[in-house]
Amino acid sequence: MKKVYILGGLRTAIGKTGGHFKKMLPEDLTAEVLNALLEKYKLEAADINQVILGNAVGPGGNIARLSLLKAGWPLSIPATTIDFQCGSALSSINMAAALIKSGQSEIIVAGGLESTSLEIKKKLNKNDPRFQEKSDFLERAFFSPAEIGDPDMGIGAENVAELYDNISREEMDRWAIKSHQKALEAQQTGLLDDIILSVKNTRNELIDKDEGIRKNISYKLLKRLKPVFKKEGKITAGNSCLTHDGAAAVVLVSEAFLKENNLKAEAEFIMGRDRGVDPNLSPMGPVPVVREILAENKLNTSNLDAVEINEAFAVKILACSQELGLDLAKVNILGGALAYGHPYGASGAIILLHLLQSLKKINGQYGLAAMGAAGGQGVGTLIKKIG
Repeated sequence: MKKVYILGGLRTAIGKTGGHFKKMLPEDLTAEVLNALLEKYKLEAADINQVILGNAVGPGGNIARLSLLKAGWPLSIPATTIDFQCGSALSSINMAAALIKSGQSEIIVAGGLESTSLEIKKKLNKNDPRFQEKSDFLERAFFSPAEIGDPDMGIGAENVAELYDNISREEMDRWAIKSHQKALEAQQTGLLDDIILSVKNTRNELIDKDEGIRKNISYKLLKRLKPVFKKEGKITAGNSCLTHDGAAAVVLVSEAFLKENNLKAEAEFIMGRDRGVDPNLSPMGPVPVVREILAENKLNTSNLDAVEINEAFAVKILACSQELGLDLAKVNILGGALAYGHPYGASGAIILLHLLQSLKKINGQYGLAAMGAAGGQGVGTLIKKIG
């Protein structure tokens, strides 16, 4: 199998639902990222073999292809859209790496995009046997049969909180505070400047700062919040992430392409993996993925210098870290989705970019990014920083 390298990547600032990018088409946002990647790495669009992008709540169709064409890239370049829900972008990156490893491609742009502000409302067809139950607009898609259990992710988080009842509400709230503090520090010290693309929105405002990071957040404030999903639960609006808009992508290349074009990579892609878990415990999706990746590479958690786990809920980070024996000081070093937000289909590429920046900050070597996804799935990516 051929070696695969990550040149690096870019993301937009992350906007709140109904915020900076509320009227911006996701394909327009993504087209900006695609063209900026060409400029950043001095590539020609014609060099790109394929584009693979994740998307979870978009309009359907093939929004990756739409984005590519919006960017003005050659008609001959194919594009694929992946729906792995929250893990869509990371799954897209893993798929791109597999194509390069197998020799089918030399250079692929992979990542994801999401606009929760412009989420399409869907209705069941009247011929659908479920129409009588849900004759109005669907609140969300179906991910698991009712007989297995298909809870909302928030209920899934409460299920995890009940299973890992040694994790207190206070621990969750304090992790959320720490996430905002780390994200604010990263923003103020410019640690993310290299990966954030400034984009003008439909109001012609230049957006280059993430919208969800809070300066004034305290335990006193979070302690007052009531549970959202269960009356006696632990999951609140303060220790769970909000929905957001954004786009992100990375450039993956073969070793031959890297050398022939005298390019410099930031990291080597070592392995990608996905696995299924109980849909009732979807936030635990990262656990089997991380275990298998480490085992197959003869590594253990002490070999990991930085870990990114998508912060949909604080309990997810604490429970997964407890189960895997992770050092919390290595987890989400620059803060996570509790602060930045969660543009579903783009989040996997965002956390991979944050992982790269974290490894630079601490001069680390091995990094692992992992996501849980609706329907009981997990996806992960192991990288090794170069230099």
